Amino acid sequence: MERGQLRIFFGYSAGVGKTYAMLKTAQDLKNQGVDAVVGYLEPQGRPDTFKMAENLETIPFRLISYKGVLLKEFDLDAALARHPQLLLVDELAHTNAPGSKNPKRYLDVEDILKAGIDVFTTVNVQHIEGLHDIVGEATEVDVGERIPDEIFDYADEVTLVDLEPEELLERMKEGKIYGKTNASIALLNFFNKEKLSSLRELAMRRSADRIEKQTHNGQLRGNVLVLISASPSSAKNIRVAARMAGAYHCGFTALYVESDADLSDKSLASLNKNRQLVRDFGGELVTKRSWNLLATVSDFVPVIGASEIILGKTWRKGPKRKGFEESFLAKMPPNVEILIVPGDETVGRRTPFLTLLKSAWGTLSFKLRGNEIQTKKVLEAISMLSAAARYNGGEAPETRIGIALSQIFRRSCELWLGQETVLSSWEGEDATFFGSPKEESVAQWGLAHAAKCGKGTGILNDAKAVYFPLFFDKKLFGVVGFSCEARPFGAPEESLFANVSDLLEFILSNLSPHCG
Repeated sequence: MERGQLRIFFGYSAGVGKTYAMLKTAQDLKNQGVDAVVGYLEPQGRPDTFKMAENLETIPFRLISYKGVLLKEFDLDAALARHPQLLLVDELAHTNAPGSKNPKRYLDVEDILKAGIDVFTTVNVQHIEGLHDIVGEATEVDVGERIPDEIFDYADEVTLVDLEPEELLERMKEGKIYGKTNASIALLNFFNKEKLSSLRELAMRRSADRIEKQTHNGQLRGNVLVLISASPSSAKNIRVAARMAGAYHCGFTALYVESDADLSDKSLASLNKNRQLVRDFGGELVTKRSWNLLATVSDFVPVIGASEIILGKTWRKGPKRKGFEESFLAKMPPNVEILIVPGDETVGRRTPFLTLLKSAWGTLSFKLRGNEIQTKKVLEAISMLSAAARYNGGEAPETRIGIALSQIFRRSCELWLGQETVLSSWEGEDATFFGSPKEESVAQWGLAHAAKCGKGTGILNDAKAVYFPLFFDKKLFGVVGFSCEARPFGAPEESLFANVSDLLEFILSNLSPHCG
C-alpha cells in the first residue's frame, strides 16, 4: 500500500491561523471532489475557525475517562475504519490521554499515513525537539510537548502560516484567540511582541533549513562530535550538535567517556535520557572507558573525521575545570573547530532568598507599571509572600506560602509540589474536594500540559477550582489551585496572580525541598 502524504501547517504561535488555513485548503479540495474528513479539531472556541469546518464530515471524539474526568481525544480506530482520502488532525504535538493506543498524536498520524491516508496537521515552532533550548531561552518557558525533527523535515509539504506580531496581539486583546478573560493573562506572560518576534524569526529560519536539508545545497562538512555526560545540560549540547549536523548535511557522534566511578540512580537516569535523545536525533552513540579524558577524546577525533567538536561548559566539573578546558583546546588538531556551549552554572545550588527577591524585583516592578490600579494589592501580596518565606516558625515553608495565598486571594487553595500537596482552607470552607480523584486529574492535566485549566478556562471547565502551572528557570515544578466554589476567579484576581507569580515561583523553588 502506498504511504499517505503529510502536509504540516506551521506557525510561530497559537492564533496565527494554522487551523483556519488547514480547513480552508481542505474545503477547496472537497469542492474538487476529494473525500476530506476532520479527524480532530482542538476545541479552542474560535467561531471563525469552526465556521470554516462546516460541511466537512467530522469523526466524533473518543471519550476517555481519566480519574473521573472525560477527556476528548482523536479516535484513531474510527479514522482508520472510515479511511477517507484526506484526514485533518489538529495539534500534532499533543500528548494522548492514558489508555490511548499511542502516547503521542504524531504516532497516531504515522499509523494513518501507513494506511495510505493523506494527512493535514498543525504544529508550532516551539514544539520541534531540536529547537527546545532556543525556544526556552527566547520565551522562558519549558515546552513539554514536542515532536521529533525528522517528522517536520521529511513531511511532504510544509505551509508556513504567518501573521505580524502586532496583528496577533490585537487579535488576542479582542478575545479572538483565548477569550478576553484568558487573554489578559496570556498578554502578561507568553504573548508579548519581543517573544513573538523571536518565535516568528525562528519559524522562518527553521522552514528555510528544512528546504536546505532536502535540496542538499549547503556546504558538506565532516562529522560533528559532541561530548556528553550524565549532566542534564548535555541535552542542550546534543540539540546543538543535531542542528549543526543538519546545517552541514553530515552525521553527528556523541561520545561518553566512562570511568570507574559509580553513578547515582538520578545520574544514571539522566545519562540514559541523554543517550535516548542522541538516538532520537539519529546520532551515533559511542561509549569509551577511560580515566584519561583528554587522551581518549584526542585519539577518537581522527577516527571519525570530526571537523566540529561541541563541548558543554559543565562537561568537566570541579575546581580544575578551567585548566581542563585550556588543555583540551591545546590538545585538539588545528583544523578542528571547537564550540563550548554555555550551561546553567547555578544548577544544584541554592541562592539566598533575599538575593532572589532582589533579582525578581525588576520583573515585578515592570509588571506593576503596566497595571497601576492594582499596585497597592500587588505590594500587599508581595509583602505577605515575603514575610511567609522569611518567617522561621514551626510550619513547613510550603504551608506558610499556602496560608499566605489563601489570605491574598481570600479563597481556599492547594499546592501540588512534586509528590506532596499542601491544602490551605479559607474561613472554614470545606476544601476537601481538592483531594477528590476528579480534581486531582484536572491538576495532573495542568502538570502534563504545563497550562492553565479548570473552572472558567474552557479546559476541564466542570472542575471546582482553577489551576495555574508553576515554573522556575524554565522548568515546570508544580501547580497551584484556587477554589471557585464561592465565586469565580475573575480578571482582577488573574491580573494579581500574574503580578506575583514570578515571586511565588522564586520562593517555592528555593525554599521547598520538593522544587529546586
